[in-house]
Amino acid sequence: MLGTDFIKQFGKTFEIVALDRNNGDITNRASMEELIKKTIPDIIVNFAAYTNVEAAEDIWRKMNFDVNSLWVHNLAKLSAEHAIDLITISTDYVFDGSKKEWYTEDDVCNPINSYGMAKYLWEQLAQQENPESIIIRTSRLYWWGKEFIERRDDKGDVERIPRYKNFVNTIINLWTNRDEVKVVNDQMGAPTYTIDLCEAITKIINNTEDYKWKILHFCNQTKNDGISWFEFAEEICKVTGIQTKLTPCSSQEFVTKAPRPQCSKLINWSDIHLRDWKEWLHEYLATL
Repeated sequence: MLGTDFIKQFGKTFEIVALDRNNGDITNRASMEELIKKTIPDIIVNFAAYTNVEAAEDIWRKMNFDVNSLWVHNLAKLSAEHAIDLITISTDYVFDGSKKEWYTEDDVCNPINSYGMAKYLWEQLAQQENPESIIIRTSRLYWWGKEFIERRDDKGDVERIPRYKNFVNTIINLWTNRDEVKVVNDQMGAPTYTIDLCEAITKIINNTEDYKWKILHFCNQTKNDGISWFEFAEEICKVTGIQTKLTPCSSQEFVTKAPRPQCSKLINWSDIHLRDWKEWLHEYLATL
């Protein structure tokens, strides 16, 4: 979502060499070095990630660590060797959630699932191999990209479903075939609209000297203690008029393979700030 959105927004602002799984094996250091020598970039922004938190616990554990740790280790080495600025994206899941307050950039990390552990290792390796790396932690990303998948419902009518998988799109999709949806209400955090985050990243790109060596927290602003997934879902239904009954439940009731932090609200101490979460959510849903 984030990489695609960045290219759509700023493809004319910057000369972008965009890689995907079809034109570059990011886990292959030699092929990436060849590409870097060929293109000679001023800056590398790493949007690549394995993000299936559940599958990272077992069947895709190796893929999780290959992409989320090994790749960044190689990338940090290459960027340092060739004197290229590096920005890489991390997650609120590097924290265990026990703090019950906002997490600052200097708080001690203690991931409680494989995805978070791979990302935390990613941060450590990036800083080890290229101390000037700029690390951005974010949370609960959503975006739709104006792309849809069509499917037929039980009556044979065609439904258009947002292509990109994220919490907002999931809630919108569920209401078409469920009368009731249970949503966790004891995991606190903050959503992040990719358009807003991309604008923040652009400000960093234009002033990299001010942000080297730093870890930055970016998410849309919420009330002091963040919002729960249930509150997020409530606002989605309120704005869209979805009539599905929302029922709050605890993390213990909604069992997952990967444990999630109870509170992972990120506080941002930099001079770049994202707007209020409701403002961006309302804009997103109106466009959708």
